[in-house]
Formats: sequence, C-alpha cells, structure tokens
Amino acid sequence: MSSISGFIKLLRSSPPLVRIQLLSALCVTLVGFIGLNFSQWEEYTPPDASKFIAVEGRVSGQPASWENNRSLAKFSVAYKIDGVRQGKPIYTYWELYRQSGLRINSKVLLTVERVKEGSIVRALATLEGRVLYDDKFSRQVIAWNNESIKRFTVMAGAISAAVAVVTLIIALRHRRTLL
Repeated sequence: MSSISGFIKLLRSSPPLVRIQLLSALCVTLVGFIGLNFSQWEEYTPPDASKFIAVEGRVSGQPASWENNRSLAKFSVAYKIDGVRQGKPIYTYWELYRQSGLRINSKVLLTVERVKEGSIVRALATLEGRVLYDDKFSRQVIAWNNESIKRFTVMAGAISAAVAVVTLIIALRHRRTLL
C-alpha cells in the first residue's frame, strides 16, 4: 500500500467494518497533521528599538530552499548574548545570498532584540554593509508562512471532512450488518 490507488484497492476489498476503521484512522491522521502544521503559526511582534543590540554573528548552517517559497534561501546564524550561544533561522532571496558570498562560519552583523523568550534577529548585514534580512522582510516571511498554513489547513480539513462523510455513508449503508 504505497500509493493512494493501493489504499483504494484495500478499501474496496475489505469488509465494511475494516473500511470504517481505515477511513476513521485516515481522518484522525489528517486532523493530527492539521494540528502539527498549525503549531508552526507565527505572530509578528513589532520591534522595540530600545531593546536592540548590535552583535557579530556567524553563518552556522547551509542554505536550503524554504519549503513555502522556493525563491528564498533559509539558513542559520549563531551569535552570543551575555555569553550564551543562540541560533536563529534567517531568510533571504537566493540571488542576494549568492551575491553576498556567505559561507558557513562567515561573519555577519546582526541587529538583535532582547525579549523574554530570548532574542529575535531583526536585521542581518554582511561585513560590507549589504542588508540581506530586515524586520520588514521578516514580517513578509511570517505572512507567507501563515498563508501556507491556512492553505494546508483548508485543504486537509476539506479532505478530512470528505473522508468523514464517506465513513458515515458506509456506516449507514451497512448498519444492519455492523450491529
């Protein structure tokens, strides 16, 4: 059962009770995925410039395409605040990342805001002063992320509802044999 067609064949060849159980398990799994995906929801917090500090950081992760927008590179930066090492993901356009010449362990200049939960990177610039990430772009990345979560939630919710309806129809059609 490595495909949807295999799952459908299994459903067709199974007795009604097994069909109901399989479809119920699928429905619960989809709802679980919705919950896991929704846990990635982010809220934008407006910056408080009085808590900004400038720190030197280093690129600590290889860039990869961001799953929500393939035109963006997602990579990590590491920096220390009060002797404690922190790492955060950063997003920028691939073209800007390539032009900047950044590699793992490259030094970067960060504008970081201290918050209760630790810190938020508000801006990243190369040593040459080229800004690759700022708060306005961060807000856009959060909006793209949340839009992706909304689309997935609607799609998976609709599929889950359809599976639940099919499960109910099967149960109603075979209620005499199920009792």
